[in-house]
Amino acid sequence: MTTDRREFVRSAALAGAALAFPGAGWLSRVGAAEPVEPFVPLLEGQQDDEAYWRMVRSQFLISPKGIYFNTGTIGASPRTVLDATVAHMTAFETVFDAYGVDIEALRRSVGALVGAAASTLAFTRNTTESMSWIAGGLDFRPGDEILTTTHEHVGGMCPWQAVAKRRNLVFTQFPLPVPPRSADEVLDAWRRAITPRTRVMMISHVLFTNGLIQPVKELCALARSRGIITAIDGAHPPGMLRINLVDLGCDFYASSPHKWLLAPKGSGLLYVSEPWLDRLWPTIVSGGWDSLADKAVRFDRKGTVNDSLYAGFQAAVDFHNLIGPERVERRIRWLGDRLYEGLSRISGVVLKSATDPAIRAPLVSFTVNGWTTDDLIKALWDRAMVRVRHVAEYDYHWVRLSTHVYTTPEEVDRVISLVGELAGSRS
Repeated sequence: MTTDRREFVRSAALAGAALAFPGAGWLSRVGAAEPVEPFVPLLEGQQDDEAYWRMVRSQFLISPKGIYFNTGTIGASPRTVLDATVAHMTAFETVFDAYGVDIEALRRSVGALVGAAASTLAFTRNTTESMSWIAGGLDFRPGDEILTTTHEHVGGMCPWQAVAKRRNLVFTQFPLPVPPRSADEVLDAWRRAITPRTRVMMISHVLFTNGLIQPVKELCALARSRGIITAIDGAHPPGMLRINLVDLGCDFYASSPHKWLLAPKGSGLLYVSEPWLDRLWPTIVSGGWDSLADKAVRFDRKGTVNDSLYAGFQAAVDFHNLIGPERVERRIRWLGDRLYEGLSRISGVVLKSATDPAIRAPLVSFTVNGWTTDDLIKALWDRAMVRVRHVAEYDYHWVRLSTHVYTTPEEVDRVISLVGELAGSRS
């Protein structure tokens, strides 16, 4: 342990703030090689310097032999999340030592995080399942149009394609500018694409292709003024951006907290706005499916589920809150901007992400002249085991890099250097 790390822990402990996560030490009891090191939240007035972020990084099991830049696909859960999930599952399998999970407490804590009443939230497995509930639960007339862009992930898009084919609807996709330069430019593209038959606007809050943060609040206001339903693919924002779903004004929001919120894989979220709570048909039904007074909770009644994931989900929310949502967003966007700016200085790199950092999430996409995407990704892997995402959809063939709280500035600079070497080798 370094001197600054020891001093940081000592001073925090003396101040009475050395707060381990609930259940710290469970990993050692279920056979993990190393015990969980207590997490120390910042005291008021302390700065989130690199010593602090090294401590945050120490909470993860990410191997130092590689560089992980693919949170946009799967977030790496901290040890406290694994701890809570495994402990609950282990106790459950003893039968007699099993204990419950307070689902309503989880619903309240998630609601506080995303700015929504607990009664409007249901738990699913991922964005795909949530979006399937929305698409399958609405009433349509033949010829109604579902409108979206040519930047949609199959998980958010395919439920709408299926319902369109089944119910004789129109499914329309339109392009957005690449790279996007302003929120107004994006808003104008949507405005031009709307037709009199548009019934639903399916909007990705953050595009998986290049990290564009779409002006969702303005788009929802536009849709509302024309009587159009808004279904938001919010796979990325929870745990990445501070959001308030009520303030956004959307009708529905689907998310995958196993990404940026670092919850267990298989943790999904569905938000149903108040006007739709008694109008959306459930896709999976069990007892109480028609109990409208129960609001979104009725969508949770779908048979036996793995409650251990809920235990881990709560631990993920706790972890996020102990760091602080504002601090998390500032850190990961700072790292993303560092990455973007470094790549922008390399001759031959063609950036696909937004030029304005205000609408650019920490998902940076690019190509390199003279390289195919497959060859570039292989070269990054061969040289430093850099895990990235190939955005092959729509024949874009971009390399996408994601930053999170476990990403270090040294890793960002290392990847920039590697891309520079590769670009220079074929210039």
